[in-house]
This record gives sequence, C-alpha cells and structure tokens, in this order.
Amino acid sequence: MSRKNRLGRLAGLAALVLSGGAFAAPLGAPPYSARGQEPGWHLTVSQDNIVLEMAAGERFQAPTPRARRTGRRARYDIVFGGRPSRVAIERRLCHDTMSGMPHPDSVAIFGLGAVLRGCGGLPRDLLGTDEWTVTQIGGKPALAKAGATLQFLEDSALVGKASCNRFRATFKLTGEGLSIGPAAATMMACEPAIMQQEQVLLRQLEGVVGFDIRPNGNLVLKGKAGEALVARRR
Repeated sequence: MSRKNRLGRLAGLAALVLSGGAFAAPLGAPPYSARGQEPGWHLTVSQDNIVLEMAAGERFQAPTPRARRTGRRARYDIVFGGRPSRVAIERRLCHDTMSGMPHPDSVAIFGLGAVLRGCGGLPRDLLGTDEWTVTQIGGKPALAKAGATLQFLEDSALVGKASCNRFRATFKLTGEGLSIGPAAATMMACEPAIMQQEQVLLRQLEGVVGFDIRPNGNLVLKGKAGEALVARRR
C-alpha cells in the first residue's frame, strides 16, 4: 500500500471513529460551543441564538437558523453585525493551539474579515462510553492474554480490567487536560507477569495528564514523560 493510500485509509478510520456512537446528537446541534486563538474567540449556539464573543471585546449575536448538514459537515448561515456570515463545522479532529486539548470538530467562521478557525464540540465525546482494549503500557506492548481494558463512564468513573483484577477510579477533564484518581481494585492473584503488568498499568493511570486520539482512532493517555497507555476501540 502506498504512503498516500495508507494516510487516506487512516484519515477514513479516524472519520469513522469520530462519527460513532458517542455522537448521538446531530453535528453542531445546540447546545454547542467552539473557540479559537489568535485572535481569541468563543462561539456558543443555543436553541435561540448564536453568540460570538471576541477576546478584544466585540460581541456578535444572531438568531439560530436551521443548520444545513451534509455527511460530516454542518453550517449555519447568519448575519453578524450586518454582515452575511457562516459558521462551518466539520467532524474532524482538532487540537486547541494553546492547550493541545483534542476536540471532535474543526470550526471556521467566515464573513468577519480574516477567517476565524478553531475547535468545537466536547473532548469528553472522544473518550466515548464503550470499552477500549489496552495495547501499550509505558511504551511496551501489553500482554494480549491479560485483556486489559478501559471504560470511561458517564458518571466520571473509569473502570476496566487492570490485567488480572477489575478496577474503578475517577477521571476529571478540564480545559488543560485529563487526570485520573487512585484506583480501587479487586484482590485476585494471577501469574507473575500479569500481576507485574497490572501494577505498571495502575501506576501509569495515576500519572496521566492528558489524552489524544491518533489518526487510526487509537486512544493515547499521556503522562508527563510520554505515552502512559495506548488503547484501541473494541
């Protein structure tokens, strides 16, 4: 497979992941928010109004029209400050240029001079609520026979199989990153290699400071020293 075809295939896989079950609401449906940097701006879409606030102090508001949606794209055609404008939303992974936080959508606002570009949607949606299978721990391949998993639940609980034992912890997402609290685990015993991997996995979880999604859809939990864990969707 050529490099061009391989990259196209990876992009297609990422698009498939980003249009999966974690996104039950239509793309860009209220309530929705997006923001960008340089210049700084913040967009909110409610049932009634679309509001754009600029870091410099300007504020634009327009009634929320019916969104036009086609595949992985949505748009709102509006008038901001007497100028025909457009909010274009695409389901394509976007990283905040200040924090590096991944978001599910890329957003562009046209009609106000230079195009305003930024990220939209909730980073939480990228984690989903289905199980992930852990494939790497601390940069090393995970033991397939251990079947380590992760699952981010709606109540901010992270559960899964640490390798031998089931565990439960809490997770917190902020504008700056992802953190995971201490885990409580069951007390079963397994063979030494699996127990050793479990201890490493639980330590890595406590050191998580952020996350990302690779082009192939894999989840990367980041530690201060690099990749703490890598997981794929089951």
